[in-house]
Amino acid sequence: MLLSAGLGVLVFAPGAPGMLAQQEEVPANPASRFVAYPTFRPRFHNQSETFSLLANFYLVNAAAQSLKEVTFRQPFPVEMKPALAPESTQSQLSYPPEFWQKMEGSTYSMFLPRLVRRQPAVILAELFLERRMSSLTIPPTQIDYSLPEGPGKEETLPVTIDVGEYANHVGDLDRFLRKKAHIGLNVTVSGRDEWEFTPPDAVATGKNPQGIIGVETGDEGYSGHFRLHNGAPGDALDVLVVWKAIRKDERIQDPKVAMSTLSEYLKWTGPFRFDSEGTKISKGKFKRYDTWILEGRWVDSIPKHLGSGPAKGLAFYSPREDVEYYLLLTAQGRGAGPEKSDTPAPEKEQTLMQLLEKVLDTFRSEIVPVSYNR
Repeated sequence: MLLSAGLGVLVFAPGAPGMLAQQEEVPANPASRFVAYPTFRPRFHNQSETFSLLANFYLVNAAAQSLKEVTFRQPFPVEMKPALAPESTQSQLSYPPEFWQKMEGSTYSMFLPRLVRRQPAVILAELFLERRMSSLTIPPTQIDYSLPEGPGKEETLPVTIDVGEYANHVGDLDRFLRKKAHIGLNVTVSGRDEWEFTPPDAVATGKNPQGIIGVETGDEGYSGHFRLHNGAPGDALDVLVVWKAIRKDERIQDPKVAMSTLSEYLKWTGPFRFDSEGTKISKGKFKRYDTWILEGRWVDSIPKHLGSGPAKGLAFYSPREDVEYYLLLTAQGRGAGPEKSDTPAPEKEQTLMQLLEKVLDTFRSEIVPVSYNR
Protein backbone atom coordinates (compact mmCIF):
# COMPACT_ATOMS: atom_id res chain seq x y z
CA MET A 1 0.00 0.00 0.00
CA LEU A 2 1.45 3.36 -1.02
CA LEU A 3 0.42 6.56 0.70
CA SER A 4 -0.26 9.82 -1.08
CA ALA A 5 0.60 13.30 0.15
CA GLY A 6 -1.28 15.96 -1.80
CA LEU A 7 0.00 19.52 -1.28
CA GLY A 8 1.78 18.41 1.85
CA VAL A 9 -1.27 16.71 3.34
CA LEU A 10 -1.33 12.98 3.97
CA VAL A 11 -4.18 11.72 1.80
CA PHE A 12 -5.88 8.33 1.78
CA ALA A 13 -8.90 7.53 -0.33
CA PRO A 14 -9.86 3.84 -0.35
CA GLY A 15 -10.71 2.74 -3.85
CA ALA A 16 -9.57 5.97 -5.48
CA PRO A 17 -7.83 5.34 -8.81
CA GLY A 18 -4.07 5.42 -8.54
CA MET A 19 -4.03 5.70 -4.77
CA LEU A 20 -3.07 2.08 -4.14
CA ALA A 21 -0.12 0.33 -5.70
CA GLN A 22 1.30 -3.13 -5.43
CA GLN A 23 3.61 -3.40 -2.47
CA GLU A 24 4.02 -6.27 -0.06
CA GLU A 25 2.61 -5.36 3.33
CA VAL A 26 4.89 -6.62 6.06
CA PRO A 27 4.17 -5.50 9.63
CA ALA A 28 7.08 -3.66 11.22
CA ASN A 29 6.84 -6.19 14.02
CA PRO A 30 6.47 -9.71 12.49
CA ALA A 31 4.16 -10.67 15.36
CA SER A 32 1.87 -7.67 14.78
CA ARG A 33 -1.13 -7.28 12.51
CA PHE A 34 -0.24 -3.63 11.90
CA VAL A 35 1.96 -2.06 9.23
CA ALA A 36 3.60 1.12 10.50
CA TYR A 37 5.02 4.02 8.47
CA PRO A 38 6.46 6.55 10.94
CA THR A 39 7.67 9.82 9.47
CA PHE A 40 8.96 13.00 11.05
CA ARG A 41 8.64 16.26 9.16
CA PRO A 42 11.03 19.01 10.29
CA ARG A 43 9.02 22.20 10.72
CA PHE A 44 11.05 25.40 10.70
CA HIS A 45 9.82 28.38 12.71
CA ASN A 46 11.18 31.55 11.11
CA GLN A 47 10.53 33.81 14.09
CA SER A 48 12.50 31.69 16.57
CA GLU A 49 14.80 30.10 13.95
CA THR A 50 14.22 26.67 15.45
CA PHE A 51 12.98 23.30 14.22
CA SER A 52 10.24 21.12 15.64
CA LEU A 53 9.16 17.75 14.24
CA LEU A 54 5.67 16.84 13.08
CA ALA A 55 5.46 13.15 13.98
CA ASN A 56 3.13 11.22 11.68
CA PHE A 57 2.55 7.54 12.48
CA TYR A 58 0.50 5.93 9.71
CA LEU A 59 -0.73 2.57 11.01
CA VAL A 60 -2.60 0.14 8.76
CA ASN A 61 -4.63 -2.86 9.90
CA ALA A 62 -3.07 -5.46 7.58
CA ALA A 63 -4.89 -8.44 9.08
CA ALA A 64 -7.99 -10.10 7.65
CA GLN A 65 -10.23 -9.12 10.57
CA SER A 66 -11.85 -5.83 11.45
CA LEU A 67 -11.10 -4.48 14.90
CA LYS A 68 -13.38 -2.72 17.37
CA GLU A 69 -12.74 -0.34 20.26
CA VAL A 70 -9.19 0.39 19.17
CA THR A 71 -6.99 2.46 21.46
CA PHE A 72 -3.54 3.65 20.39
CA ARG A 73 -0.93 4.83 22.87
CA GLN A 74 2.28 6.41 21.64
CA PRO A 75 4.89 7.31 24.27
CA PHE A 76 7.49 9.93 23.33
CA PRO A 77 10.76 10.90 25.03
CA VAL A 78 9.96 13.38 27.80
CA GLU A 79 12.69 15.78 26.65
CA MET A 80 10.88 16.30 23.31
CA LYS A 81 7.93 17.93 25.13
CA PRO A 82 5.31 16.37 22.84
CA ALA A 83 2.07 18.21 22.11
CA LEU A 84 -0.99 17.60 19.97
CA ALA A 85 -0.40 18.56 16.35
CA PRO A 86 -1.49 22.10 15.39
CA GLU A 87 -5.19 22.54 14.66
CA SER A 88 -4.37 23.52 11.07
CA THR A 89 -2.99 20.01 10.60
CA GLN A 90 -5.66 18.19 12.60
CA SER A 91 -8.43 19.86 10.62
CA GLN A 92 -7.26 18.16 7.43
CA LEU A 93 -8.39 14.77 8.72
CA SER A 94 -11.93 13.54 9.39
CA TYR A 95 -12.85 11.41 12.39
CA PRO A 96 -15.92 9.43 13.51
CA PRO A 97 -18.04 10.97 16.30
CA GLU A 98 -16.67 8.52 18.87
CA PHE A 99 -13.07 9.55 18.21
CA TRP A 100 -11.03 11.12 20.97
CA GLN A 101 -7.38 11.99 21.48
CA LYS A 102 -5.34 13.41 24.32
CA MET A 103 -1.80 14.02 25.45
CA GLU A 104 -1.06 12.97 29.01
CA GLY A 105 2.47 13.84 30.02
CA SER A 106 4.61 12.54 27.17
CA THR A 107 2.12 9.89 25.97
CA TYR A 108 -0.35 10.42 23.14
CA SER A 109 -3.61 8.41 23.21
CA MET A 110 -6.30 8.00 20.55
CA PHE A 111 -9.54 5.99 20.32
CA LEU A 112 -11.34 4.70 17.22
CA PRO A 113 -14.58 2.70 17.46
CA ARG A 114 -13.71 0.49 14.48
CA LEU A 115 -10.82 -0.25 12.13
CA VAL A 116 -11.59 -2.43 9.12
CA ARG A 117 -9.04 -4.39 7.11
CA ARG A 118 -6.51 -2.15 5.29
CA GLN A 119 -7.92 0.93 6.97
CA PRO A 120 -5.31 3.36 8.30
CA ALA A 121 -5.13 5.23 11.57
CA VAL A 122 -3.02 8.36 11.86
CA ILE A 123 -1.20 9.52 15.00
CA LEU A 124 -0.11 13.15 14.79
CA ALA A 125 1.99 15.00 17.35
CA GLU A 126 4.44 17.88 17.41
CA LEU A 127 7.82 17.26 19.02
CA PHE A 128 10.04 20.13 20.14
CA LEU A 129 13.82 20.08 19.82
CA GLU A 130 16.49 21.58 22.04
CA ARG A 131 20.19 22.21 21.62
CA ARG A 132 22.54 19.25 22.10
CA MET A 133 19.87 16.68 21.21
CA SER A 134 21.17 13.88 18.97
CA SER A 135 19.92 10.30 18.63
CA LEU A 136 16.55 9.57 20.26
CA THR A 137 14.44 6.42 20.37
CA ILE A 138 10.66 6.65 20.00
CA PRO A 139 9.06 3.76 21.97
CA PRO A 140 6.69 1.32 20.24
CA THR A 141 3.07 2.22 19.57
CA GLN A 142 0.82 0.22 21.92
CA ILE A 143 -2.52 -0.92 20.47
CA ASP A 144 -5.49 -2.40 22.36
CA TYR A 145 -8.57 -3.69 20.51
CA SER A 146 -11.53 -6.04 20.69
CA LEU A 147 -12.32 -9.11 18.56
CA PRO A 148 -15.34 -11.45 18.74
CA GLU A 149 -13.16 -13.93 20.65
CA GLY A 150 -11.99 -11.31 23.15
CA PRO A 151 -9.56 -8.42 23.69
CA GLY A 152 -6.20 -8.17 21.94
CA LYS A 153 -3.02 -6.18 22.47
CA GLU A 154 -0.08 -5.53 20.14
CA GLU A 155 2.73 -3.10 19.62
CA THR A 156 4.98 -1.94 16.80
CA LEU A 157 8.76 -1.66 16.94
CA PRO A 158 10.68 1.29 18.41
CA VAL A 159 12.02 3.93 16.02
CA THR A 160 15.42 5.60 16.43
CA ILE A 161 15.99 8.99 14.79
CA ASP A 162 18.96 11.35 14.77
CA VAL A 163 17.74 14.92 15.26
CA GLY A 164 21.16 16.50 15.77
CA GLU A 165 21.37 18.55 12.57
CA TYR A 166 17.93 20.03 13.22
CA ALA A 167 18.20 20.56 16.98
CA ASN A 168 21.62 22.19 16.73
CA HIS A 169 21.07 24.32 13.63
CA VAL A 170 21.82 28.03 14.05
CA GLY A 171 20.40 30.55 11.60
CA ASP A 172 17.50 30.77 9.18
CA LEU A 173 16.11 28.10 6.87
CA ASP A 174 18.01 29.55 3.90
CA ARG A 175 21.26 28.85 5.72
CA PHE A 176 20.15 25.28 6.47
CA LEU A 177 19.32 24.66 2.80
CA ARG A 178 22.62 26.12 1.62
CA LYS A 179 24.46 23.86 4.06
CA LYS A 180 22.54 20.67 3.19
CA ALA A 181 21.67 21.18 -0.49
CA HIS A 182 24.02 23.99 -1.57
CA ILE A 183 20.86 25.69 -2.81
CA GLY A 184 19.52 28.88 -1.29
CA LEU A 185 15.82 29.69 -0.93
CA ASN A 186 14.68 32.43 1.44
CA VAL A 187 11.12 31.64 2.51
CA THR A 188 11.01 34.55 4.96
CA VAL A 189 10.10 36.85 2.05
CA SER A 190 6.68 35.15 2.04
CA GLY A 191 5.95 36.69 5.44
CA ARG A 192 4.92 33.27 6.76
CA ASP A 193 6.39 31.74 9.87
CA GLU A 194 6.25 27.95 9.62
CA TRP A 195 7.54 25.92 6.67
CA GLU A 196 7.88 22.16 6.85
CA PHE A 197 9.72 19.57 4.82
CA THR A 198 7.26 17.28 3.05
CA PRO A 199 7.99 13.96 1.30
CA PRO A 200 7.40 13.38 -2.40
CA ASP A 201 4.14 11.54 -3.05
CA ALA A 202 4.69 7.82 -2.47
CA VAL A 203 2.50 6.73 -5.38
CA ALA A 204 4.73 8.74 -7.74
CA THR A 205 8.05 7.58 -6.30
CA GLY A 206 7.01 3.97 -5.64
CA LYS A 207 8.05 3.90 -1.98
CA ASN A 208 6.57 4.99 1.31
CA PRO A 209 8.49 7.68 3.20
CA GLN A 210 9.86 6.74 6.59
CA GLY A 211 12.08 8.44 9.14
CA ILE A 212 13.00 12.11 9.06
CA ILE A 213 11.97 13.91 5.88
CA GLY A 214 14.45 16.53 4.70
CA VAL A 215 16.95 17.25 1.95
CA GLU A 216 17.84 14.16 -0.10
CA THR A 217 21.10 14.20 -2.06
CA GLY A 218 23.13 11.84 -4.26
CA ASP A 219 25.97 11.94 -6.79
CA GLU A 220 28.14 13.76 -4.22
CA GLY A 221 25.55 16.52 -4.00
CA TYR A 222 25.06 16.99 -7.74
CA SER A 223 21.60 15.39 -7.59
CA GLY A 224 18.89 15.74 -4.99
CA HIS A 225 15.57 17.19 -4.00
CA PHE A 226 13.59 18.80 -1.22
CA ARG A 227 10.02 19.93 -0.83
CA LEU A 228 8.72 22.72 1.42
CA HIS A 229 5.12 23.32 2.42
CA ASN A 230 3.21 26.04 4.24
CA GLY A 231 -0.44 26.26 5.21
CA ALA A 232 -3.58 24.16 4.92
CA PRO A 233 -5.96 23.73 1.96
CA GLY A 234 -7.46 27.11 1.18
CA ASP A 235 -4.22 28.87 2.05
CA ALA A 236 -1.47 26.45 0.98
CA LEU A 237 1.93 27.01 -0.64
CA ASP A 238 4.17 24.24 -1.95
CA VAL A 239 7.70 24.42 -3.37
CA LEU A 240 9.45 21.43 -4.95
CA VAL A 241 13.14 21.72 -5.90
CA VAL A 242 14.86 18.91 -7.82
CA TRP A 243 18.32 18.90 -9.35
CA LYS A 244 20.10 16.24 -11.35
CA ALA A 245 23.64 15.77 -12.67
CA ILE A 246 23.53 15.39 -16.47
CA ARG A 247 25.67 15.96 -19.55
CA LYS A 248 25.02 19.00 -21.70
CA ASP A 249 23.62 16.88 -24.54
CA GLU A 250 21.09 15.35 -22.11
CA ARG A 251 19.50 18.68 -21.17
CA ILE A 252 15.88 19.38 -22.09
CA GLN A 253 15.74 20.90 -25.57
CA ASP A 254 12.12 20.29 -26.54
CA PRO A 255 8.92 21.81 -25.08
CA LYS A 256 7.16 18.44 -25.08
CA VAL A 257 9.96 16.92 -23.03
CA ALA A 258 9.87 19.90 -20.67
CA MET A 259 6.11 19.48 -20.21
CA SER A 260 6.44 15.74 -19.67
CA THR A 261 9.25 16.14 -17.13
CA LEU A 262 7.44 18.79 -15.10
CA SER A 263 4.24 16.70 -15.27
CA GLU A 264 6.09 13.81 -13.65
CA TYR A 265 7.40 16.05 -10.89
CA LEU A 266 3.90 17.45 -10.35
CA LYS A 267 2.92 13.90 -9.35
CA TRP A 268 5.47 14.20 -6.54
CA THR A 269 3.14 16.77 -4.96
CA GLY A 270 -0.01 14.62 -5.13
CA PRO A 271 -2.39 12.79 -7.49
CA PHE A 272 -2.39 15.74 -9.87
CA ARG A 273 -2.07 16.54 -13.57
CA PHE A 274 -1.75 19.78 -15.49
CA ASP A 275 -4.90 21.20 -17.08
CA SER A 276 -4.20 20.70 -20.79
CA GLU A 277 -6.27 23.70 -21.85
CA GLY A 278 -5.06 26.18 -19.26
CA THR A 279 -1.36 25.31 -19.17
CA LYS A 280 1.34 26.54 -21.55
CA ILE A 281 5.10 26.20 -21.73
CA SER A 282 7.55 28.60 -23.34
CA LYS A 283 11.25 29.44 -23.47
CA GLY A 284 12.40 32.39 -21.39
CA LYS A 285 14.94 33.64 -18.88
CA PHE A 286 15.19 32.94 -15.17
CA LYS A 287 18.09 34.83 -13.66
CA ARG A 288 21.03 33.95 -15.95
CA TYR A 289 19.55 30.68 -17.18
CA ASP A 290 17.80 29.83 -20.45
CA THR A 291 14.66 28.31 -18.99
CA TRP A 292 11.59 26.34 -19.93
CA ILE A 293 8.76 28.10 -18.10
CA LEU A 294 5.41 26.43 -17.47
CA GLU A 295 2.40 28.43 -16.33
CA GLY A 296 -1.06 27.04 -15.77
CA ARG A 297 -3.13 24.96 -13.39
CA TRP A 298 -2.93 21.61 -11.66
CA VAL A 299 -6.04 19.43 -11.37
CA ASP A 300 -6.74 16.84 -8.66
CA SER A 301 -7.54 13.37 -9.99
CA ILE A 302 -9.67 12.65 -6.90
CA PRO A 303 -13.16 14.16 -7.36
CA LYS A 304 -14.40 16.64 -4.77
CA HIS A 305 -11.07 16.60 -2.95
CA LEU A 306 -8.70 19.52 -3.58
CA GLY A 307 -10.08 20.64 -6.93
CA SER A 308 -7.55 22.74 -8.79
CA GLY A 309 -5.02 25.49 -8.33
CA PRO A 310 -2.34 27.60 -10.01
CA ALA A 311 1.09 26.25 -10.85
CA LYS A 312 4.40 27.46 -12.20
CA GLY A 313 7.26 25.22 -13.25
CA LEU A 314 10.81 25.91 -14.42
CA ALA A 315 13.42 23.63 -15.98
CA PHE A 316 16.90 24.89 -16.79
CA TYR A 317 20.42 23.58 -17.28
CA SER A 318 23.57 25.11 -15.83
CA PRO A 319 26.77 24.25 -17.73
CA ARG A 320 28.77 25.69 -14.84
CA GLU A 321 28.10 22.62 -12.69
CA ASP A 322 26.53 20.27 -15.29
CA VAL A 323 23.25 20.18 -13.38
CA GLU A 324 19.67 20.54 -14.57
CA TYR A 325 17.21 22.13 -12.15
CA TYR A 326 13.45 21.64 -11.92
CA LEU A 327 11.38 24.00 -9.75
CA LEU A 328 7.66 23.57 -9.20
CA LEU A 329 5.47 26.06 -7.35
CA THR A 330 1.85 25.17 -6.55
CA ALA A 331 -0.85 26.81 -4.47
CA GLN A 332 -4.29 25.80 -3.21
CA GLY A 333 -6.69 28.62 -2.41
CA ARG A 334 -10.08 26.94 -2.67
CA GLY A 335 -10.11 24.71 0.38
CA ALA A 336 -10.83 20.99 0.57
CA GLY A 337 -14.01 18.96 0.27
CA PRO A 338 -17.05 18.72 -2.03
CA GLU A 339 -18.22 22.31 -1.64
CA LYS A 340 -14.98 24.28 -1.41
CA SER A 341 -12.84 22.38 -3.93
CA ASP A 342 -15.17 23.22 -6.84
CA THR A 343 -15.56 26.90 -5.95
CA PRO A 344 -13.15 29.19 -7.86
CA ALA A 345 -11.00 31.53 -5.77
CA PRO A 346 -9.06 33.62 -8.31
CA GLU A 347 -8.16 36.49 -5.98
CA LYS A 348 -6.88 34.16 -3.27
CA GLU A 349 -4.88 32.15 -5.80
CA GLN A 350 -3.32 35.29 -7.22
CA THR A 351 -2.21 36.36 -3.75
CA LEU A 352 -0.69 32.95 -3.04
CA MET A 353 1.21 32.87 -6.32
CA GLN A 354 2.61 36.33 -5.66
CA LEU A 355 4.07 34.99 -2.42
CA LEU A 356 5.57 32.02 -4.25
CA GLU A 357 7.09 34.33 -6.87
CA LYS A 358 8.85 36.21 -4.08
CA VAL A 359 10.31 32.95 -2.78
CA LEU A 360 11.32 31.91 -6.30
CA ASP A 361 13.24 35.16 -6.80
CA THR A 362 15.56 34.20 -3.92
CA PHE A 363 16.68 30.92 -5.54
CA ARG A 364 20.40 30.49 -6.03
CA SER A 365 22.65 27.51 -6.52
CA GLU A 366 25.93 27.20 -4.64
CA ILE A 367 26.77 23.77 -6.05
CA VAL A 368 30.49 23.75 -6.80
CA PRO A 369 31.31 23.53 -10.54
CA VAL A 370 32.51 20.11 -11.62
CA SER A 371 35.89 21.47 -12.70
CA TYR A 372 36.60 22.62 -9.12
CA ASN A 373 36.47 19.01 -7.93
CA ARG A 374 38.85 17.64 -10.51
